Amino acid sequence: VTTPTAYGVGVLNSIKPAYALGEELVINGDFATDSDWVKGAGWTISGGKANANTTGNFVNIYQNSVFVVGRKYKYSFTVVDYTQGSVRFTEGGLDISGEKTSTGVYVGTFTATTYTSLYMQGKNSFIGSIDNVSVKEITDADFDFTRTSSATRVNPDYLIETVSINSANLV
Repeated sequence: VTTPTAYGVGVLNSIKPAYALGEELVINGDFATDSDWVKGAGWTISGGKANANTTGNFVNIYQNSVFVVGRKYKYSFTVVDYTQGSVRFTEGGLDISGEKTSTGVYVGTFTATTYTSLYMQGKNSFIGSIDNVSVKEITDADFDFTRTSSATRVNPDYLIETVSINSANLV
């Protein structure tokens, strides 16, 4: 959907609105308390971060029912301490972020395809800490619009005119 923004000589100029982000879906993503996450062997929450001292592969700290299959999301997380191994953001075990092996802020987008659970997954005996795990749904600024009052617009002759309630004659 494009939004009419102005008239030029014989042209209706419009732009596609930027996407919008929904509310935060991760509970306690800042690890302020030792709650809301299911912790696999070697994961603890303290000091405002999730700390891992794991052995082996696929050792998770996770939350269930975060995603809806078919919807698009923006994720971010921070690796604040790193010693060894790797950590990755996954959709129920499906790799989304790729393996991270250094401190930093990691951001990306994805469409949930199969699972609804968010996993932060330690691999290769991950020893390190993560913080600020965030997931927000992306809406592409498509919208439903109903107006119950009249409105004004600038017409092709650059004159302000009144448009009736829910008028279909907007061009």
